[in-house]
Amino acid sequence: MKLQGRVAVVTGAGSGIGRAVATRLAAEGARVVIAEIDEAKGEEAAEQIRGDGGDAIAIPTDVSRADSVAALFARLDELAMPPDVLVNNAGNASPPVPVHEMADEVWHTKLRVHLDGTFYNTREALRRMLPLGRGVIINVASVAGLRGLPGGAAYTAAKGGIIAFTKGVAVEVAEAGVRVVAIAPGWIDTPILANLPRSLKGEMLRRIPVGRLGTPEEVAAVVAFLASDDASYLTGQIISPNGGLYL
Repeated sequence: MKLQGRVAVVTGAGSGIGRAVATRLAAEGARVVIAEIDEAKGEEAAEQIRGDGGDAIAIPTDVSRADSVAALFARLDELAMPPDVLVNNAGNASPPVPVHEMADEVWHTKLRVHLDGTFYNTREALRRMLPLGRGVIINVASVAGLRGLPGGAAYTAAKGGIIAFTKGVAVEVAEAGVRVVAIAPGWIDTPILANLPRSLKGEMLRRIPVGRLGTPEEVAAVVAFLASDDASYLTGQIISPNGGLYL
């Protein structure tokens, strides 16, 4: 129960890594806020956490829109729930496409959801954390932002931007008592992988030294550590649970 009584906002927590993170943080004692664009999925995740004895609420949020993110944090202000932890996890999936065939909207959508969303949520969270002199922001990047992904230039650009953003903000707010870190998972067994061709999945497995995909729960365990006081001397770091895929 290392997060007992703390408020943790997790974006995109209706499924996959985000849901596992929300579940784990609740198990560690956090009051979890599920910020999810799919209202039904968000409420389902919150109900599951409450059913397991945890504390969770769901607030419909489109992280790609500054006004929606502002509304999320305004609601937290109304509930007297200033965020102690923010996990910027929300993302979207699309089939691989080479750069020379990429439509403008594919590029812009990836940046809006992943990079703009991380910025909007971080900005709002810092406006609450800095006056209190505490807080942890954990940005979910990807190993693709470290080594590249064929057919995924927009995704790698967005995730690489999150990594650089993490380092910049970490330096900016460290003296104020706020930590900012990023986690760059390797290939994790989530619904997003369903969009990848079978041949690409096989190639992925062949390149992972441990011989298997990671699980959302394994990523959630790392996030729980980073959110806790056990990681109090970590800021600006990029932690990559990837089974040896990228060393």
